[in-house]
Amino acid sequence: MEVPFKFGKLAENENFVDRIDDRRKLKQLLSSGINVMLVSPRRWGKSSLVQMATREMMLEDKNVRVCYIDAMGIHSEAEFYRIFAREVIACTSTVLEKRLDYVKRFLRNIRPGVSLSANSSETMSFDLKFDMEDIDEYEILNLPQKIASEKGLRIIVCIDEFQQLAQIPQYKSLEGKMRSAWQSQQNVSYCLYGSKRHMMLDIFNNSSNPFYRFGQIFFLKKIPENEWIPFIIGKFEATKKKMSADYAAKICETVRCLSWYVQQYCYFVWSNTSKVVTDEILDLALTQMIEMNAPMYENDTENLTSAQFAMLKAVANGEFMLNSASVVKKYDLGNAQTITRNKKILQEMDFFEKVAGEDKYEFCDPVFEIWFKGKYM
Repeated sequence: MEVPFKFGKLAENENFVDRIDDRRKLKQLLSSGINVMLVSPRRWGKSSLVQMATREMMLEDKNVRVCYIDAMGIHSEAEFYRIFAREVIACTSTVLEKRLDYVKRFLRNIRPGVSLSANSSETMSFDLKFDMEDIDEYEILNLPQKIASEKGLRIIVCIDEFQQLAQIPQYKSLEGKMRSAWQSQQNVSYCLYGSKRHMMLDIFNNSSNPFYRFGQIFFLKKIPENEWIPFIIGKFEATKKKMSADYAAKICETVRCLSWYVQQYCYFVWSNTSKVVTDEILDLALTQMIEMNAPMYENDTENLTSAQFAMLKAVANGEFMLNSASVVKKYDLGNAQTITRNKKILQEMDFFEKVAGEDKYEFCDPVFEIWFKGKYM
Protein backbone atom coordinates (compact mmCIF):
# COMPACT_ATOMS: atom_id res chain seq x y z
CA MET A 1 0.00 0.00 0.00
CA GLU A 2 1.36 3.42 -0.96
CA VAL A 3 2.11 5.72 1.98
CA PRO A 4 -0.34 8.65 1.83
CA PHE A 5 1.81 11.17 3.70
CA LYS A 6 5.02 12.59 2.27
CA PHE A 7 7.77 14.62 3.94
CA GLY A 8 11.37 15.37 3.10
CA LYS A 9 10.49 15.99 -0.55
CA LEU A 10 8.35 18.42 -2.52
CA ALA A 11 4.62 17.90 -2.10
CA GLU A 12 3.06 17.37 -5.51
CA ASN A 13 -0.38 16.74 -6.97
CA GLU A 14 -2.57 14.85 -4.45
CA ASN A 15 0.03 15.37 -1.70
CA PHE A 16 -0.21 19.14 -1.99
CA VAL A 17 -2.60 20.95 0.36
CA ASP A 18 -4.36 23.48 -1.81
CA ARG A 19 -3.08 26.96 -0.74
CA ILE A 20 -5.50 28.26 -3.37
CA ASP A 21 -5.16 31.93 -2.47
CA ASP A 22 -1.35 31.82 -2.21
CA ARG A 23 -1.08 30.09 -5.58
CA ARG A 24 -3.36 32.66 -7.17
CA LYS A 25 -1.37 35.60 -5.77
CA LEU A 26 1.99 34.13 -6.74
CA LYS A 27 0.87 33.33 -10.28
CA GLN A 28 -0.66 36.77 -10.68
CA LEU A 29 2.52 38.55 -9.61
CA LEU A 30 4.88 36.47 -11.75
CA SER A 31 2.65 36.55 -14.83
CA SER A 32 2.49 40.35 -14.48
CA GLY A 33 6.27 40.55 -14.70
CA ILE A 34 6.70 41.39 -11.01
CA ASN A 35 9.62 39.82 -9.20
CA VAL A 36 8.72 37.99 -5.99
CA MET A 37 10.76 37.48 -2.82
CA LEU A 38 9.00 34.68 -0.94
CA VAL A 39 9.90 34.40 2.74
CA SER A 40 8.90 31.72 5.24
CA PRO A 41 10.59 29.55 7.88
CA ARG A 42 11.86 26.09 7.01
CA ARG A 43 9.34 23.32 6.40
CA TRP A 44 6.39 25.61 5.66
CA GLY A 45 6.05 24.34 2.08
CA LYS A 46 7.30 27.33 0.08
CA SER A 47 9.26 25.19 -2.42
CA SER A 48 6.20 23.04 -3.07
CA LEU A 49 4.06 26.16 -3.49
CA VAL A 50 6.46 27.68 -6.02
CA GLN A 51 6.66 24.48 -8.01
CA MET A 52 2.90 23.92 -8.08
CA ALA A 53 2.15 27.54 -9.04
CA THR A 54 4.76 27.71 -11.81
CA ARG A 55 3.79 24.32 -13.23
CA GLU A 56 0.22 25.55 -13.46
CA MET A 57 1.48 28.64 -15.28
CA MET A 58 3.25 26.45 -17.85
CA LEU A 59 0.09 24.42 -18.38
CA GLU A 60 -1.98 27.58 -18.81
CA ASP A 61 0.47 29.30 -21.18
CA LYS A 62 2.62 27.29 -23.60
CA ASN A 63 5.09 30.18 -23.88
CA VAL A 64 6.04 30.11 -20.19
CA ARG A 65 9.28 28.37 -19.19
CA VAL A 66 10.47 27.92 -15.60
CA CYS A 67 14.05 27.53 -14.43
CA TYR A 68 14.62 26.03 -10.95
CA ILE A 69 17.91 26.62 -9.11
CA ASP A 70 18.78 25.44 -5.59
CA ALA A 71 21.30 27.84 -4.08
CA MET A 72 22.00 25.64 -1.06
CA GLY A 73 24.91 23.86 -2.73
CA ILE A 74 26.44 26.91 -4.45
CA HIS A 75 29.69 28.02 -2.79
CA SER A 76 31.39 30.32 -5.29
CA GLU A 77 30.59 33.02 -7.83
CA ALA A 78 31.86 30.85 -10.69
CA GLU A 79 29.63 27.97 -9.58
CA PHE A 80 26.62 30.27 -9.50
CA TYR A 81 27.23 31.48 -13.07
CA ARG A 82 27.72 27.92 -14.32
CA ILE A 83 24.53 26.60 -12.73
CA PHE A 84 22.52 29.70 -13.63
CA ALA A 85 23.44 29.51 -17.32
CA ARG A 86 23.06 25.73 -17.48
CA GLU A 87 19.59 25.70 -15.92
CA VAL A 88 18.32 28.64 -17.98
CA ILE A 89 19.38 26.86 -21.18
CA ALA A 90 18.00 23.53 -19.95
CA CYS A 91 14.55 24.96 -19.17
CA THR A 92 14.18 26.49 -22.63
CA SER A 93 15.05 23.41 -24.65
CA THR A 94 14.97 19.66 -24.09
CA VAL A 95 16.93 19.05 -27.28
CA LEU A 96 20.68 18.70 -26.80
CA GLU A 97 21.54 20.19 -30.19
CA LYS A 98 19.51 23.31 -29.40
CA ARG A 99 21.24 23.70 -26.04
CA LEU A 100 24.64 23.50 -27.71
CA ASP A 101 23.51 26.10 -30.23
CA TYR A 102 22.44 28.49 -27.42
CA VAL A 103 25.89 28.22 -25.85
CA LYS A 104 27.58 28.95 -29.17
CA ARG A 105 25.36 31.94 -29.98
CA PHE A 106 24.88 33.62 -26.61
CA LEU A 107 27.89 32.73 -24.45
CA ARG A 108 31.41 33.56 -25.55
CA ASN A 109 34.39 31.73 -24.03
CA ILE A 110 32.12 29.10 -22.49
CA ARG A 111 32.42 25.46 -23.51
CA PRO A 112 29.55 23.01 -23.35
CA GLY A 113 30.19 19.72 -21.63
CA VAL A 114 28.32 16.59 -22.71
CA SER A 115 28.64 13.18 -21.12
CA LEU A 116 26.73 9.93 -20.87
CA SER A 117 24.52 9.55 -17.82
CA ALA A 118 25.81 6.97 -15.34
CA ASN A 119 22.55 5.00 -15.32
CA SER A 120 21.64 5.05 -19.01
CA SER A 121 23.68 4.76 -22.18
CA GLU A 122 21.02 6.69 -24.03
CA THR A 123 20.80 9.75 -21.76
CA MET A 124 23.18 12.67 -22.27
CA SER A 125 24.20 15.01 -19.46
CA PHE A 126 24.62 18.70 -20.31
CA ASP A 127 26.88 21.12 -18.44
CA LEU A 128 29.11 24.15 -19.01
CA LYS A 129 32.83 24.81 -18.57
CA PHE A 130 34.74 28.08 -18.43
CA ASP A 131 37.53 30.00 -16.76
CA MET A 132 36.21 32.80 -14.58
CA GLU A 133 38.66 35.38 -15.93
CA ASP A 134 37.46 34.74 -19.51
CA ILE A 135 33.73 35.30 -19.09
CA ASP A 136 31.47 38.34 -19.23
CA GLU A 137 29.25 38.03 -16.13
CA TYR A 138 26.54 40.24 -17.58
CA GLU A 139 26.39 38.04 -20.67
CA ILE A 140 25.38 35.15 -18.39
CA LEU A 141 23.02 37.17 -16.20
CA ASN A 142 21.22 38.52 -19.29
CA LEU A 143 20.93 35.08 -20.88
CA PRO A 144 17.26 34.53 -19.83
CA GLN A 145 16.20 37.78 -21.49
CA LYS A 146 18.15 37.04 -24.69
CA ILE A 147 16.55 33.62 -25.12
CA ALA A 148 13.09 34.80 -24.07
CA SER A 149 13.17 37.72 -26.48
CA GLU A 150 14.34 35.64 -29.44
CA LYS A 151 11.95 32.73 -28.81
CA GLY A 152 8.90 34.77 -27.78
CA LEU A 153 8.91 33.20 -24.33
CA ARG A 154 8.20 34.30 -20.78
CA ILE A 155 10.87 32.88 -18.46
CA ILE A 156 10.54 32.59 -14.69
CA VAL A 157 13.76 32.01 -12.80
CA CYS A 158 13.17 30.43 -9.36
CA ILE A 159 16.07 30.38 -6.90
CA ASP A 160 15.50 28.40 -3.71
CA GLU A 161 17.34 29.31 -0.47
CA PHE A 162 18.51 32.49 -2.16
CA GLN A 163 19.96 33.87 1.08
CA GLN A 164 22.68 31.20 0.93
CA LEU A 165 24.32 33.14 -1.90
CA ALA A 166 25.21 35.78 0.70
CA GLN A 167 27.70 33.25 2.12
CA ILE A 168 29.73 33.37 -1.11
CA PRO A 169 32.96 35.36 -0.55
CA GLN A 170 32.32 37.44 -3.68
CA TYR A 171 28.61 38.00 -2.89
CA LYS A 172 28.68 41.80 -2.65
CA SER A 173 30.05 42.06 -6.16
CA LEU A 174 27.66 39.37 -7.43
CA GLU A 175 24.67 41.04 -5.75
CA GLY A 176 25.23 44.33 -7.55
CA LYS A 177 25.68 42.61 -10.92
CA MET A 178 22.50 40.54 -10.49
CA ARG A 179 20.37 43.56 -9.65
CA SER A 180 21.86 45.65 -12.45
CA ALA A 181 21.19 42.97 -15.08
CA TRP A 182 17.85 41.64 -13.86
CA GLN A 183 16.00 44.89 -13.15
CA SER A 184 15.73 45.81 -16.84
CA GLN A 185 14.66 42.41 -18.21
CA GLN A 186 11.18 42.64 -19.72
CA ASN A 187 10.47 38.98 -20.50
CA VAL A 188 11.82 37.45 -17.32
CA SER A 189 10.45 37.30 -13.76
CA TYR A 190 12.43 36.22 -10.73
CA CYS A 191 11.06 34.27 -7.77
CA LEU A 192 13.69 34.35 -5.03
CA TYR A 193 12.78 32.46 -1.90
CA GLY A 194 14.42 31.40 1.32
CA SER A 195 13.92 30.24 4.88
CA LYS A 196 16.28 32.55 6.76
CA ARG A 197 13.89 35.42 7.46
CA HIS A 198 16.50 37.79 8.90
CA MET A 199 18.90 37.28 6.00
CA MET A 200 16.16 37.55 3.37
CA LEU A 201 14.83 40.78 4.88
CA ASP A 202 18.33 42.24 5.05
CA ILE A 203 18.87 41.46 1.36
CA PHE A 204 15.51 42.73 0.11
CA ASN A 205 14.25 45.21 2.70
CA ASN A 206 17.43 47.08 3.59
CA SER A 207 17.61 50.36 1.67
CA SER A 208 21.41 50.19 1.56
CA ASN A 209 21.44 46.91 -0.39
CA PRO A 210 21.13 46.55 -4.20
CA PHE A 211 18.03 44.32 -4.08
CA TYR A 212 16.01 46.85 -2.08
CA ARG A 213 12.55 47.14 -3.69
CA PHE A 214 13.49 44.64 -6.39
CA GLY A 215 9.92 43.34 -6.31
CA GLN A 216 7.12 42.21 -4.03
CA ILE A 217 8.03 40.63 -0.70
CA PHE A 218 5.58 37.78 -0.07
CA PHE A 219 5.38 36.43 3.48
CA LEU A 220 4.03 32.90 3.36
CA LYS A 221 1.60 31.97 6.10
CA LYS A 222 0.94 28.55 7.57
CA ILE A 223 -1.73 26.35 6.03
CA PRO A 224 -4.66 26.80 8.45
CA GLU A 225 -6.04 23.96 10.52
CA ASN A 226 -9.38 24.00 8.71
CA GLU A 227 -7.56 23.05 5.49
CA TRP A 228 -5.38 20.42 7.11
CA ILE A 229 -8.16 18.50 8.90
CA PRO A 230 -10.14 17.36 5.80
CA PHE A 231 -6.84 16.59 4.02
CA ILE A 232 -5.67 14.35 6.89
CA ILE A 233 -9.02 12.60 7.32
CA GLY A 234 -9.28 12.04 3.57
CA LYS A 235 -5.84 10.43 3.37
CA PHE A 236 -6.74 7.97 6.14
CA GLU A 237 -10.11 7.17 4.55
CA ALA A 238 -8.46 6.55 1.17
CA THR A 239 -6.42 3.76 2.79
CA LYS A 240 -9.41 2.36 4.75
CA LYS A 241 -8.30 3.74 8.11
CA LYS A 242 -10.22 6.06 10.42
CA MET A 243 -8.95 9.35 11.79
CA SER A 244 -11.34 11.58 13.77
CA ALA A 245 -11.50 15.34 13.29
CA ASP A 246 -10.46 15.80 16.94
CA TYR A 247 -7.30 13.76 16.47
CA ALA A 248 -6.49 15.57 13.22
CA ALA A 249 -6.90 18.88 15.07
CA LYS A 250 -4.64 17.66 17.88
CA ILE A 251 -1.91 16.81 15.36
CA CYS A 252 -2.16 20.30 13.87
CA GLU A 253 -2.06 21.95 17.29
CA THR A 254 0.95 19.89 18.43
CA VAL A 255 3.07 20.93 15.44
CA ARG A 256 1.43 24.35 15.00
CA CYS A 257 0.34 23.50 11.45
CA LEU A 258 3.90 23.38 10.08
CA SER A 259 3.55 21.51 6.80
CA TRP A 260 6.59 19.24 7.07
CA TYR A 261 5.74 18.16 10.60
CA VAL A 262 2.04 17.65 9.89
CA GLN A 263 3.00 15.21 7.15
CA GLN A 264 5.65 13.51 9.30
CA TYR A 265 3.41 13.18 12.37
CA CYS A 266 0.59 11.79 10.21
CA TYR A 267 2.99 9.33 8.61
CA PHE A 268 3.89 7.81 11.98
CA VAL A 269 0.24 7.78 13.12
CA TRP A 270 -0.81 6.12 9.86
CA SER A 271 2.04 3.56 10.08
CA ASN A 272 0.95 2.50 13.57
CA THR A 273 -2.77 2.33 12.75
CA SER A 274 -4.41 -0.84 11.52
CA LYS A 275 -7.99 0.46 11.54
CA VAL A 276 -8.73 3.32 13.95
CA VAL A 277 -6.48 5.98 15.48
CA THR A 278 -6.36 6.00 19.28
CA ASP A 279 -4.76 8.15 22.00
CA GLU A 280 -2.04 5.54 22.43
CA ILE A 281 -1.19 5.60 18.73
CA LEU A 282 -1.03 9.41 18.73
CA ASP A 283 1.38 9.38 21.70
CA LEU A 284 3.53 6.63 20.18
CA ALA A 285 3.76 8.48 16.87
CA LEU A 286 4.82 11.69 18.61
CA THR A 287 7.59 9.82 20.43
CA GLN A 288 8.76 8.25 17.17
CA MET A 289 8.78 11.63 15.41
CA ILE A 290 10.84 13.22 18.19
CA GLU A 291 13.32 10.32 18.15
CA MET A 292 13.60 10.54 14.37
CA ASN A 293 14.48 14.25 14.52
CA ALA A 294 16.63 14.14 17.67
CA PRO A 295 19.99 13.72 15.82
CA MET A 296 19.22 16.87 13.83
CA TYR A 297 18.39 18.79 17.01
CA GLU A 298 21.55 17.52 18.70
CA ASN A 299 23.57 18.74 15.74
CA ASP A 300 21.87 22.16 15.81
CA THR A 301 22.65 22.69 19.49
CA GLU A 302 26.05 21.02 19.95
CA ASN A 303 28.05 24.23 19.43
CA LEU A 304 25.88 26.56 21.52
CA THR A 305 27.51 28.27 24.49
CA SER A 306 26.25 27.76 28.04
CA ALA A 307 24.74 31.25 27.99
CA GLN A 308 22.89 30.48 24.74
CA PHE A 309 21.56 27.24 26.22
CA ALA A 310 20.43 29.20 29.25
CA MET A 311 18.58 31.66 27.04
CA LEU A 312 16.78 28.78 25.29
CA LYS A 313 15.71 27.51 28.70
CA ALA A 314 14.42 30.96 29.62
CA VAL A 315 12.37 31.16 26.43
CA ALA A 316 11.13 27.59 26.97
CA ASN A 317 9.84 28.69 30.38
CA GLY A 318 7.95 31.60 28.85
CA GLU A 319 10.36 34.36 29.88
CA PHE A 320 10.39 37.40 27.62
CA MET A 321 12.06 40.15 29.66
CA LEU A 322 15.46 38.62 29.03
CA ASN A 323 17.36 41.69 30.26
CA SER A 324 15.51 41.95 33.57
CA ALA A 325 17.66 41.43 36.66
CA SER A 326 15.55 38.54 37.96
CA VAL A 327 15.66 36.59 34.67
CA VAL A 328 19.38 37.26 34.18
CA LYS A 329 20.13 35.98 37.69
CA LYS A 330 17.77 32.99 37.49
CA TYR A 331 19.25 31.64 34.24
CA ASP A 332 22.77 33.12 34.42
CA LEU A 333 22.42 34.82 31.04
CA GLY A 334 25.55 36.96 31.34
CA ASN A 335 26.06 40.69 30.98
CA ALA A 336 23.90 43.01 28.86
CA GLN A 337 26.22 42.81 25.85
CA THR A 338 26.22 39.00 25.95
CA ILE A 339 22.42 38.89 26.22
CA THR A 340 21.95 41.22 23.24
CA ARG A 341 24.44 39.26 21.14
CA ASN A 342 22.96 35.86 22.02
CA LYS A 343 19.42 37.03 21.42
CA LYS A 344 20.44 38.16 17.94
CA ILE A 345 22.39 34.95 17.19
CA LEU A 346 19.64 32.60 18.34
CA GLN A 347 16.99 34.46 16.35
CA GLU A 348 19.15 34.47 13.24
CA MET A 349 19.66 30.71 13.72
CA ASP A 350 15.86 30.34 13.83
CA PHE A 351 15.73 28.91 17.34
CA PHE A 352 13.10 31.41 18.43
CA GLU A 353 11.43 34.64 17.32
CA LYS A 354 9.47 37.49 18.83
CA VAL A 355 5.74 36.90 18.49
CA ALA A 356 4.20 39.75 16.46
CA GLY A 357 2.17 42.12 18.61
CA GLU A 358 2.98 40.29 21.84
CA ASP A 359 5.57 40.57 24.60
CA LYS A 360 6.88 37.04 24.28
CA TYR A 361 9.17 34.78 22.31
CA GLU A 362 8.25 31.50 20.62
CA PHE A 363 10.35 28.60 19.40
CA CYS A 364 10.33 28.49 15.59
CA ASP A 365 10.29 24.68 15.58
CA PRO A 366 7.49 23.19 17.74
CA VAL A 367 8.91 19.66 17.71
CA PHE A 368 12.35 20.96 18.67
CA GLU A 369 10.64 22.73 21.57
CA ILE A 370 9.07 19.47 22.78
CA TRP A 371 12.43 17.69 22.46
CA PHE A 372 14.33 20.50 24.21
CA LYS A 373 11.93 20.67 27.14
CA GLY A 374 11.97 16.91 27.53
CA LYS A 375 15.77 16.73 27.47
CA TYR A 376 16.87 19.83 29.34
CA MET A 377 14.03 21.16 31.46
